[in-house]
Amino acid sequence: MNKARLVKDHVSTYGKDIKRATNKHFSINSALILKAALGDEKACKQISDMGQVGERLALVMPIIQQNALNYIEGIKEYNTALANIYKTGGDSSLAIDKASSDLSLANTKYQNKLEEYKAKLFADLTAENERHNDAMDVIELRAWVDSHVREVDAIAAQETISNSPYLKQLQADKELSKQRTLHWLQHGSESNTALIAEKNYLTNPIKKFWQEVRGMFS
Repeated sequence: MNKARLVKDHVSTYGKDIKRATNKHFSINSALILKAALGDEKACKQISDMGQVGERLALVMPIIQQNALNYIEGIKEYNTALANIYKTGGDSSLAIDKASSDLSLANTKYQNKLEEYKAKLFADLTAENERHNDAMDVIELRAWVDSHVREVDAIAAQETISNSPYLKQLQADKELSKQRTLHWLQHGSESNTALIAEKNYLTNPIKKFWQEVRGMFS
């Protein structure tokens, strides 16, 4: 018997234009969906591939878009900065040329500024000592924070490893439940779920190890 005849499409005739648009833009049509639903290998693989591609695009496209926008914004800022730099460079070049003609005045200013420099040097030395003390405080604080972060990361990594068998077991139990349901639907009264392999990640050594690790973090 042709199983496709048993599946009745009651809605497509009410949305013919939408149906054509969906097929045109996404290559999704009733025939493909029906084949996949009835177990056609080629159709199932095509639907699966489409889903994986769609999921991948939905995951990465916002990031790709943001990176592209960031790049465009960066290029704009880069070229704007270049223009400002060259403009300032032109103005500065004129200032340098003018400075050459004022050398005699600068020579007089040199003597005055030498005295000012001595006074400023004392002030700068005092400021440098204060800066050095502040920098040492920052270095020591950063070292302490880095050490703390590494410790927290290490503990989190150990917790992740110790929890992985339990997470694997949760996934395996969900998969087993799904396989049993599909088995019952497929084989009916002839079902024998003993034929479905079970995964047990929670062996006694794992439980003991997990309890010991959890005890370290409690």
